[in-house]
Amino acid sequence: MEDQQRQFTDKEIEVIHLLLEGKSTQEIALQLGVSTRAIEHHLTHIFEKLNVGSRTEAALMLTHLFKK
Repeated sequence: MEDQQRQFTDKEIEVIHLLLEGKSTQEIALQLGVSTRAIEHHLTHIFEKLNVGSRTEAALMLTHLFKK
């Protein structure tokens, strides 16, 4: 499982953890001190790496990768 986590950058992992907490794009941006556009960019890369098309699909896959 750690090998699968390594495909993500440190910033993407920060975004993933906040996404899994149920935070919105705007909430994630505020918490990380960046623009919503920056978060959308990270989410796009996360979705591409997971080969999914939605936030819900990503959350389901990421739950298995990052939740203990």
